[in-house]
Amino acid sequence: MKIKLKVLTFVTLGATLLLSPASAGTVDGISLIINKEPITLYDVFKYSQRFNLSKKEALDILVQQKLEEAEIKKLNISIDAYEVEQYLENLANSNSMSKNDFIAMIQSKNIDIVEYKDELKNKLKRDKLYRKIISTKLQQMSDGELKAYYNENLHEFSQASGFDVTIYTSTNQESLLAIKQNPMGVSKDVELKEGSFQAGKIDANLATLLNKTATNTFSTIVKSEPNYVMFYVKNKHNAQTVSFDDAKNYIHSKLSEGKEQKAIQEYFEKLKSSANIKVVRLP
Repeated sequence: MKIKLKVLTFVTLGATLLLSPASAGTVDGISLIINKEPITLYDVFKYSQRFNLSKKEALDILVQQKLEEAEIKKLNISIDAYEVEQYLENLANSNSMSKNDFIAMIQSKNIDIVEYKDELKNKLKRDKLYRKIISTKLQQMSDGELKAYYNENLHEFSQASGFDVTIYTSTNQESLLAIKQNPMGVSKDVELKEGSFQAGKIDANLATLLNKTATNTFSTIVKSEPNYVMFYVKNKHNAQTVSFDDAKNYIHSKLSEGKEQKAIQEYFEKLKSSANIKVVRLP
C-alpha cells in the first residue's frame, strides 16, 4: 500500500540521529543567537542530516522557525488536543486507513506517537499563523483593484449559450504552443477541426474554459489523453456578463493566487530584518 503522509516536512518521519565521536567536535557550541534564542551547531547538523539539506539551508529554516515560534507566542496562537486528533483522523482517512491502523503504521516506523503528535501540534500552530498573515495581507486588496481587473477582463465573466470554435489537436504540446505564437504557421502533427458547442451539453470544465477565453483568441492548452487540445474561439452566442458584485469573490480569490507565499515571505523578511541576530559561528 502506498502511504501518502500529507504533513509538512517538519514532521519527523525518521529515527533520531546519533552523533559519532568523530563528528561531535564539529557540532559543539552555538551557531547564532536570534532574539536571545540560541541555535546550536548541533541543531543545524541534525536538521541538515534529517532532511538532506545543506547546513546553510538548514540554518535558514531554523531561523525561520525561531521567528515563527516568537510570533505564535506573541499572537497567543494555540492548538488543543481535539484539533490534533481531528487532523490525525483526517490523515488516516486520506490514506484510506482507520485512525488506529494509521497510528500502528507510524509506530511500525519506530516513531514515538507522542512526539509525532507534538510535531503535528506545532505544524497546526504554524498553519494558523500563516492563515492569519495571509488574511491580514489580502484584506488590504481594495475594491478599486478588483474593479479594475473586472473591467480589463470582461471576457472571463461572460456566460454564453454556445460557442463556434476551431479545435487544434496534437500529441506534441510544443506544436500547439508554436501555433498559438504564430497562428499562420503550419505543423504536420496538428489536426484542425471546426466545431460548435452548446454550453448546456458539454463538460462544465470545457464550458468554463471557453467562457473565459476571449473571442478571436486561443484558449489555454489542455491535456485530453492521449493528445493535447487547444481551442480558437471564433464566436460566442447569447453571451451574458456576470455583474461585478457576483464576480467579486471570484476575482479576490484569483488575485490572491500566488500572493499567499509572497505575503508570508515578505512578513518574515521584515521580521528577520528587525530581529536581533548575533552570529557566533557559521556551520
